[in-house]
Amino acid sequence: MTDADDRIVAATLQLLRDRGPAGVNVEAVAAASGVAKTTIYRRYEDRDALLAAAIDVATTEVTLPTGMSTYDTLHWLLGQARVRVQEIVGRGTVAAILIDDDAPFTAQLRLMIRMRSHQLVAFLDEAVARGDLRAGLDVKLVVSVLLGASVGHVIRGGEPDEEWADRLLTLLWPALTPPGSGEI
Repeated sequence: MTDADDRIVAATLQLLRDRGPAGVNVEAVAAASGVAKTTIYRRYEDRDALLAAAIDVATTEVTLPTGMSTYDTLHWLLGQARVRVQEIVGRGTVAAILIDDDAPFTAQLRLMIRMRSHQLVAFLDEAVARGDLRAGLDVKLVVSVLLGASVGHVIRGGEPDEEWADRLLTLLWPALTPPGSGEI
């Protein structure tokens, strides 16, 4: 990406965080990025293309760490979710998704989240196969619960942190692990 592309995407993400998708248009991005509208139009056909580029950047797949326990990996993933919600997606986008006021944007974001979550689903499936997590665990539901808890905490005005992640996993761990597997 060029400097102009970086500034355009950064401005689009900032507008999404602050105002949601309704606050994103070429004029607003030009004003926020300092990049001329003509330059933006040369790179992005329209507002939808700007949003698609921002979503693509914001939903990049993370590489799971290796050599950590299942608990520690889930703790790490909650930290990554927190960063994504707070610093990339923001309350404006969360609100827009919840009220679904821009159906094409919401559908696009949901698709990207599903596409990017396959690695987490595979990790959880492997943890079930190893016996770290209980047999028959609905791993897609676990992904939704973890993501939903992160988003819900932000919506309520909290800032998820390390302590929050510990409290959440302490709450969920008995439901995730085989009976009699012991403490965290």
